[in-house]
Amino acid sequence: MTSAAAPGARTFAPVAARAHLWLLAAALIALWFVPINQLRVEWSINPQYAYGWVVPLLSLYLFAERWKNRPIPRPGHPGRSAWDHTAAALLFAFILLPARLIEEAAPDWRLVGWVLALAAVALSLEAVLFAGGRPWLRHFFFPICFFLVAVPWPVPFEHAVVQRLMHWVATLCVEALGWWGMPAIQQGNVIRISSGVVGVEEACSGVRSLQTTLMIALFLGELFRFPPWRRLILLAAGLTLAFACNVARALTLVYLYGTGGQQAFQRFHDAIGLTVLLLSLLGLAALSCLLRSRSASPPPAPQPQPLSPARSIPLPALIALIAWVATAEAGTELWYRLHDRKDAATTAWTVTFPAGQPGYHEIPIPDITEAVLRYNQGRAAGWVDLHGNQWVMFFLRWLPGRASVQLARSHGPEVCLPASGLILRTDLGVSSWQVGSLTLDAHSYIFSTQDNRLRYVFFCLAEDRQPGDGPASTRQRLTQARRLDAVLHGRRNRGQQVLEIVLSGPPGPTAARDAISAMLTDTLRPTPTN
Repeated sequence: MTSAAAPGARTFAPVAARAHLWLLAAALIALWFVPINQLRVEWSINPQYAYGWVVPLLSLYLFAERWKNRPIPRPGHPGRSAWDHTAAALLFAFILLPARLIEEAAPDWRLVGWVLALAAVALSLEAVLFAGGRPWLRHFFFPICFFLVAVPWPVPFEHAVVQRLMHWVATLCVEALGWWGMPAIQQGNVIRISSGVVGVEEACSGVRSLQTTLMIALFLGELFRFPPWRRLILLAAGLTLAFACNVARALTLVYLYGTGGQQAFQRFHDAIGLTVLLLSLLGLAALSCLLRSRSASPPPAPQPQPLSPARSIPLPALIALIAWVATAEAGTELWYRLHDRKDAATTAWTVTFPAGQPGYHEIPIPDITEAVLRYNQGRAAGWVDLHGNQWVMFFLRWLPGRASVQLARSHGPEVCLPASGLILRTDLGVSSWQVGSLTLDAHSYIFSTQDNRLRYVFFCLAEDRQPGDGPASTRQRLTQARRLDAVLHGRRNRGQQVLEIVLSGPPGPTAARDAISAMLTDTLRPTPTN
């Protein structure tokens, strides 16, 4: 009887092993789908993070390379039982549902992206710890955590880095242009030459290639298994090389603008940008080869025999994870479907430009701005009123959609105007403006030019809303409480619109507010809501 049952047992074992392997793969795909699905919008609309699309594949490749020489697994973790592992996994998995609910209503809230990514990383590390103990945790820690380089930086930190880099690039370009005999004046992050004005954001601030270089430096350091000090050398050299190459790019483009005009600038803009990125990556590759050639200890050779995990993750745990991820996705969609309204695309107001004002003229929006913001409707104009005040008005609209919120909220006066040479003097904060029957929440600022001429700025970012929703929100009033309120009321993917007015001439903030209020009364028109 024993000999007759043995073939069946031998046949069943490989089938069970394959089923377990397929379930494990499905659980991992389900787990990592959540942060990747959330981050893909940022990777698609923000050129700074376009490299994020390749990061999951690079992480998987680094894990596969580590798998070839994995250490001997040790069962469990000293002082931790199977229940401890289960409790930790349940905690990390539970986070997925509330984070997904919040992310659906506030896709631009980068904290949620970090929560989802860290939850996936933590669950993966917990699985590795359970399967192979501390040796596997140390061995696979970097490939799993490498995914975090694709998560967008927190907005305050990113803005600080962007503004500082653009200022440094502009300063170095002005100095170098002087050596070349081309007079140039720096105005904030703008370079003024005899033939016109070039913004450093158009000539590249270097942030995009800086972040890409950071990712590649970390990847190469892990690929070649460099010790920590060599990885630091590679990282520092890569960041320095990226910044130097982008200074050269900005300098070349400004010089081309000065000698060949806008046509030459547009003609070589993309080609020079690609060249700079390639030079940065080639420089990193060359330095990696140099460091590798001097390495005393080459990467460990693959193990001659495969090493199995000390413990296999239980099938019920894998099934439960897959079911929970599916529940989080389905539950999130169901929650917002129940609250979606057929008339959710209606808006509260629109803008009629004052074409009859003296000196009225349309202002063309630069192609690079259209490419970055990807709005559906956009218009800009300038004029001078009867009191001699100079006006510039921008109106942009994004139709309802998943990316609308992130695109509309990605830029504001405190970021864009300093890049055009203005200096932020006073942030007057958010206040309510009564315009006829409309109530708007708007942010007010006072900027100045390099020669201390004041500019009063009105900025309102409003979302499509329904009766009873209250005043349309602005980006600056998107507090945690308002974001959570949007989750509770199932508001998502609404259309967005921006109205920005820059006024120069009034003697003070009170006069500027009165002038802007009068202009809003003439230009804003409420739209009916069902």
